[in-house]
Amino acid sequence: MIIFIDESGTLPDVSDKYIVLAALVAPNTLGLEKILPKFRKKTPSKGSRKQERRVREFKFHYVGDITRMKVLREIISKDVRIYILAVDKMGRKIKDTPENYGKLVKNLTATLIKREKPRGVYIDKHFGNKSDSEKLQLILDTTNDQIEFKQVDSVADPRIDLADFIAGAVLKKFRTEDKTFYNIISSKIIWKRTKKWNEL
Repeated sequence: MIIFIDESGTLPDVSDKYIVLAALVAPNTLGLEKILPKFRKKTPSKGSRKQERRVREFKFHYVGDITRMKVLREIISKDVRIYILAVDKMGRKIKDTPENYGKLVKNLTATLIKREKPRGVYIDKHFGNKSDSEKLQLILDTTNDQIEFKQVDSVADPRIDLADFIAGAVLKKFRTEDKTFYNIISSKIIWKRTKKWNEL
């Protein structure tokens, strides 16, 4: 069993009231890697959606509503479970450091690991520089020495971006109260918590 984790929203931007972490639990990962390439390929070459073919990463934020709905429906058609941690930043500008990001991941994975007992947890490669990535890895490795935590480039492994679509759907609900995308995935959410930053 592999777990894929990604976030939507940012820590430093005060206009983002919430940051959402989503974990996609996949007892069987077979076929997950084909979902986003399939929808990218099916994107029309003409019309308002044509720009979706050119984005570097096929993420919730970069595609239109039609594609969002199709991807989310495809995800929930698979044997998956979803865990959600939504954090109210309390109006703060929070530094995007390995320590702060690691705090978010550890809060989500504490429950995940107890319930799911995965053989691996794959997290989107959040930091671009080697030093910060190494610091985050040290933090993750102290979470559970029986589980392999791996920071993964979502360009190389598009399964990570499936978690991005989930997180994006949840954040959309918090930002605009638009439940359209959230309602598509809600049947697969088995654990959801909303916490304030000072409660982490």
